[in-house]
Amino acid sequence: MRIPLDYYRILGIFPQATDEQLRQAHRDRSIQLPRCEYSNQAIEGRKQLLEQAYSVLSNPAKKAKYETQFWQAHSTHQEDEETGLPQSDQGVSGETVPLTTSEIEIEPEQLPGSLLIFHDLGEYELVINFGESYLQTLPASSFSLEINDTTTKQRNDTILSIALASLEISREQWHQKAYERADSLGRQGLILLEKNNLFPSIQTEIRTELQTLRPYRILELLALPLKDQKHRRIGIELLQSMLEERRGIDGKGDDSSGLAIDEFLRFIQQIRTYLTASEQKDIFMQEAHRPSSVAAYLGVYALIAEGFAHKQPSLILEAKTVLEGLEPRQDVSIEQSIVALLLGQTQAATQALKRCQDQQALNFIQEQSKGSPDLLPGLCRYGEHWLQTEVFAHFRDLKEKTPSLKDYFADQGVQTYLDQLLSPLSSQPQSLTKTKKLKPPRTRLGGVRRYPDYQTSSPGLEQGNNALAPAPLPLHSLSPVDIREVRRRKRRQYSQTANPEALGKKVPQKSPQVQTATIATEPVVNTLTKTTTGRNSRQIFFVKPRLGLMAIAVAGGVGLAGLGMTWLNQANSPLSTLEKSQYSVALHKSLIDIPAADAQMVTATGMLTQEGAQQVIETWLASKSQSLGKDYNIESLEKILANPLLSRWQKRAQQLQRNQNYWTYQHNVGVNSFEPNPNNANQAIVKANVQEIAQYYQQGRATRSYNDNLQVRYDLVRKGDRWFIQEVNIIK
Repeated sequence: MRIPLDYYRILGIFPQATDEQLRQAHRDRSIQLPRCEYSNQAIEGRKQLLEQAYSVLSNPAKKAKYETQFWQAHSTHQEDEETGLPQSDQGVSGETVPLTTSEIEIEPEQLPGSLLIFHDLGEYELVINFGESYLQTLPASSFSLEINDTTTKQRNDTILSIALASLEISREQWHQKAYERADSLGRQGLILLEKNNLFPSIQTEIRTELQTLRPYRILELLALPLKDQKHRRIGIELLQSMLEERRGIDGKGDDSSGLAIDEFLRFIQQIRTYLTASEQKDIFMQEAHRPSSVAAYLGVYALIAEGFAHKQPSLILEAKTVLEGLEPRQDVSIEQSIVALLLGQTQAATQALKRCQDQQALNFIQEQSKGSPDLLPGLCRYGEHWLQTEVFAHFRDLKEKTPSLKDYFADQGVQTYLDQLLSPLSSQPQSLTKTKKLKPPRTRLGGVRRYPDYQTSSPGLEQGNNALAPAPLPLHSLSPVDIREVRRRKRRQYSQTANPEALGKKVPQKSPQVQTATIATEPVVNTLTKTTTGRNSRQIFFVKPRLGLMAIAVAGGVGLAGLGMTWLNQANSPLSTLEKSQYSVALHKSLIDIPAADAQMVTATGMLTQEGAQQVIETWLASKSQSLGKDYNIESLEKILANPLLSRWQKRAQQLQRNQNYWTYQHNVGVNSFEPNPNNANQAIVKANVQEIAQYYQQGRATRSYNDNLQVRYDLVRKGDRWFIQEVNIIK
């Protein structure tokens, strides 16, 4: 058998090496032993090759003869290269062909040792090529051979060499940033070991490296063009597998990637710009059910992005629900205010601003609302740029688009949905069958007269077609950390003199018309009260919700193109907020708490919240216990059930009362999901886990009982300002 090696390469020296260098190289190579997993036979084969090379090169006569052959063959090899003649190529077939410049003859049983030499030299491709060819000459399986059989050991040593060579090439590809190629090669070696059930410790080593490689693969796959759905889908599945192993974005599970929690958060921020709004919504909203406050917060931005871009206010309504669950843990008042604005709920938007701790944002909104009896003009301007820089900028399919409040509210589907949503608050609900195109007459919204053409003078606005004067917009940090701490950092940063050396090129430039805001030491509510004196005491009402929404759209859509874009582009990336000292999301707290006994079922707008959904189910189960219990409080069913479910349970309770039989119940409830109907704001679906422990009494004597753990779907319908259960179905 011939292999492409010469004695100089075996010892790792040049032909010009001195005798002392030859002895030192032989000594060093003899001391350096292969991995302990190799058999003594393979190690001995390597040693024989080292001794063979040293015995020839250390003997002057043998060395002179070998050098003559070596240089002659080397010269012939160079001539063949210059003339383009094909080189001889012999694997392990044993065909007789002339020796080339770097070939020696070995016995077949010496091949495992020669593969170790190749491995020492970094010739990993040769290890794989010769190793795979050699395996074809051996029995297909070692299970039919004795454990001490020479052939079995040769086979196992060869498999080990191929697997380790594949791992080394994988590492090389990794360093060359060919991550998918690196994974493929490493996996080839792993599969070979798994198939032959060999070397479990090596299998673990390769798996660990492949797990560490996963974040790089995800980035490489998600960066592919959107049309390459197959490979991008693989990237998303890899991300989901990591999330599952870590038990969530902020979980404490081990995915063997080596990323700590804060490092993984930075990784999530990094890949977001490679994901579309729909992809982020699916990923993060699924993760939010673990529960995870971080995933819920990122999911809110995905819901807002997709809902606004594709004019689906039902998604924005879902974002509002999630924000209400996050509110006890972190300041999400800016998000709540903008979401309420997008849902046409101006009173809720204003109330959310009162809770805002971001003084920079408040200063801008107040500045842009001068001359107006409320903060809506400034909120519209701030909201549109917030959508551009804090929302759209982090989604692959939206970052090149420009959000427009005017286009959003002008959409007929948006108007129809919001009319349904706001109808319980309107003194004259609008008919859903009539969807005439709105004209721009004067409308009263929230007790304030609005002019859709917005030609009245306002600070920062110029008459005619002149652009809006640029004003700096304070960025609202988008990061899965404690937002309040981030905003405090920003307030401290902007209240000090800018240091070019510290901030580099990202120092925002002061506008000549709007000075940098100073830090107010008084409460935020007091600051807002000064601007809105006398307005908060008046109740906001809607004469015609559609007209009010159009007024908001026009007010927010005029002249927005010239607002502070230069400043925004220079602002710090949200990734800069992901520092270890800032990470303070509570990992031990659930996303949604069980509401207090006196918690409201619905918000002021009549919308069902996550906590409200929990309370609806608990109210139903309490009514069930009362109506089927020994007191037969059948009237309680009317407060929670709607027909046809109401009539069925009334008949069941009346039958028990006639027979003087009754039930006792104990319940534990956990809401899994709450899904508003995207086509009808008055309907929703709640899925929950319910444990029901029941005891049946017949003529005062316990006769049977059960303890069931069920997954139940509840179909809810809104009537006025209350929600009722219309249908109940057991999923399993």
